[in-house]
Amino acid sequence: MSKESFQVPQNVKMNFDAQKLFGPKESIKEIMQMHQEEEYADTLSSTDNTKKLIANLIKNKEPFIEISKLVDSSSERKTILPMPKALSSTFSKNIVYANAAANTLPPNSTPNGAYVINFGTLYTDSISAKGDQRWYAFQLTAEKKLTVYMSPVADTAVDNDLYLYKFDQTNSSVTVVAQSRNKAGMYELLSYVAAAGIYFISVNSYACNTTNNFQIMAFTSDTWDEAEGDDSMTTAKEMPVNSEIIGTLDNSIDHDCRIWLVKEKGTYQLQLSVPSTTLKYQVQIFSSSQDLITSMEQNARVTFPNVAPGGYYLKIVSVDGKIDPAIKYNFSMILLPPNIINTNAYKATISPSGKQLIEVLAPGAVEGLKRNVLFIDRKEFDPTLIDFSTGRPSFPGYQCGGLSGTTSFIFDEKSDPKRQIILGSYTSDLINVNNAIIFTVANCLYFWQLRQHVYNNPPASYGPPTHVYSGGTDQNGVHYNTYVWRDEIKNTAIQFIFDIDKMKVVDMYNPNFFYGYPHDRAGVSGNGTHTFTQTKTF
Repeated sequence: MSKESFQVPQNVKMNFDAQKLFGPKESIKEIMQMHQEEEYADTLSSTDNTKKLIANLIKNKEPFIEISKLVDSSSERKTILPMPKALSSTFSKNIVYANAAANTLPPNSTPNGAYVINFGTLYTDSISAKGDQRWYAFQLTAEKKLTVYMSPVADTAVDNDLYLYKFDQTNSSVTVVAQSRNKAGMYELLSYVAAAGIYFISVNSYACNTTNNFQIMAFTSDTWDEAEGDDSMTTAKEMPVNSEIIGTLDNSIDHDCRIWLVKEKGTYQLQLSVPSTTLKYQVQIFSSSQDLITSMEQNARVTFPNVAPGGYYLKIVSVDGKIDPAIKYNFSMILLPPNIINTNAYKATISPSGKQLIEVLAPGAVEGLKRNVLFIDRKEFDPTLIDFSTGRPSFPGYQCGGLSGTTSFIFDEKSDPKRQIILGSYTSDLINVNNAIIFTVANCLYFWQLRQHVYNNPPASYGPPTHVYSGGTDQNGVHYNTYVWRDEIKNTAIQFIFDIDKMKVVDMYNPNFFYGYPHDRAGVSGNGTHTFTQTKTF
């Protein structure tokens, strides 16, 4: 019988007095102390030391194999069933618990005898035979994110699964709300964003032929990301190709899981970005049969060539159990274009809005490419086709900046961090762009225009102007000219603001004398404002 056809107890009728067990006169701590001091003390042991738990999680990893062996047969793909819903009352009345009538079984072999447990405490219990169960209970007084861990003995013949139930006080029944059903020999982990109420944990023996010990522990988190609960491979959501995850790890054993369905053979680029040097997060990649294939560390861009069609699991974890719920990681998965011949000359990321694929190709990335190019959703942006100029309300008729026929991108962040491609939102006295890029180019046009206080003869040191316009007369009736110098700057890198949604250059960033730096040829500088709020870099 497969796990998928294995019937899970649901809507289990309870006959205990919940008010008496969890009422205000008896706190969970008091009940737990009573259980530990009396008849259950020899059956259920506990410790507050979580080092052993973290060690078990890390020890559970299998030896790594070469990245090139990231292959998986479609015949191995495990059917991912939806989370079980509440079964009919007729079915729940017919549930028979294995050996439930045996006097030798501990009280918590049924939900009515569930042990009350404390959060953050690692308990050791035992289970006897296939179909046997152990039950535990706790109460939440406010909404929390729950993480529940269960570790079996190191024996592939032992397969204990983990379930979380919510208690319905109106009809005294419990219904499964989360589960973890990994293969034999693996630990189980589930998470669930839980409203206030009473909850039960069940450890079910799917396979074992002798009494064996296991460990169980429950955590609560006060903050969590919107994708929770996603700690279990059973409830993992699919991660689309050319997409990203922005998430957090909210406790020491929090796992964020995704399903990676490879529908076509290709080369994939994966990257986990974590803005912290004190954290050690990694991505673990499993086959559909839940065998660990390889892992990749944070802030590394890893390319996997020739990935075969099939199903894979992705798991984002903390290597040493150290986490920071305030730190957001960014994990992206990109399918490279088939014509890429040098993956080292290729970079990709997702736009700040999460909608567009942004790709940067350096010379040699594809056959015959001799310059840096920028693609938005696989469409190339050609700067030579854009005639960029603008003015400011405080400087009528003024222009600054532009692109010439020899303009080229600069993507040389190693020698100059200021030349990184920066993504975020941009605000100036003229425009607001929520989905923007700062990029750097060489060989730009730069427009300088003198104000009307320069009349007939500009300073000789400026050189001959490119254009001279009649400006009319001033308030005193004196005629003046407007002088324009149009320079092509070949030795100075200039930054521009690119609107990703419009695929258009919309402003200069630096230098730009409208923002007070530098002065124009007449010594004039503006008072415009501009702000770029960075969200990430390539």
